[in-house]
Amino acid sequence: MNDNLNGIVIVNKEKGYTSRDIVNIVSKTLGTKKVGHTGTLDPDAVGVLPVCVGQATRLVEYFTEKDKTYKVIMKFGEETNTQDASGEVTVETELPSLSKAEFIAVTEQFIGEIKQVPPMYSAIKKDGQPLYKLARQGVEVEVEPRPVVIHGIKVLMYNKESAMLEVHCGKGTYIRTLCQDLGRACGSSAHMTYLMRLSSGMFTITDAVPLARLEQSETPEQFLQDMNSCLGDMPSLIITDGKMTERLVNGLSQKAPGADLLPDGTVCRAVTQEGMLLSIGTIADKAFQPNKVFKSGE
Repeated sequence: MNDNLNGIVIVNKEKGYTSRDIVNIVSKTLGTKKVGHTGTLDPDAVGVLPVCVGQATRLVEYFTEKDKTYKVIMKFGEETNTQDASGEVTVETELPSLSKAEFIAVTEQFIGEIKQVPPMYSAIKKDGQPLYKLARQGVEVEVEPRPVVIHGIKVLMYNKESAMLEVHCGKGTYIRTLCQDLGRACGSSAHMTYLMRLSSGMFTITDAVPLARLEQSETPEQFLQDMNSCLGDMPSLIITDGKMTERLVNGLSQKAPGADLLPDGTVCRAVTQEGMLLSIGTIADKAFQPNKVFKSGE
């Protein structure tokens, strides 16, 4: 096993694989055990799935917080028990009678912070039990609405049988639930038939490597992206002093250059002049307090 690899592989997930399947494939291909993904994609969904390797698994929380963009196709006239095409039809209605302009006006009602009731077929837990397990047992429970943020919805195609949308949203948004809610708002019903994640934070579909290419490569480590560069717009403090570097990687608070310019509570990173990640921490009393240390400086 090669446990010295650190970085992020942006996988272009194919239909039929669970996110766990992708983690296992990356682990086997790279020959390393420490691997984790940054946000589940359902088996029928495709697109961007960032997979963290080695020390990068400690960065997962910073990636899952980021916005995501999806391309989705929804079918009108039917709801299913899973809110997507894999489920059983539970509701059938007439198709919507709206024009495209009227449908766009409906989508605009969903922009901003909205309340969503998560689907029963989801990993969200109720009294310690994942909802999907309860659903498979035929147990119905009341699920509390949760606030999510929709930044934008572009209508790429619309007719009275289906619509194709591009959705830019915050974390925790269920796109299949959005499809169902849109169908109801049109005076009809709907479920999701296709989902592609176009972006997750700074990672886009153009960055993503097809699974077959990764598996067949003689040097799959070439697809690992550097941890520091993947932190995007997180503020950086550049450390040039060797003694300060040593103290930081030992978890000691330091008055690093530039720390006095950031407000208390700011999450930021300490890096070397060469761009190697030393630590992620927070600003307190104009000093950098390390929360996570990367001793190899990678």
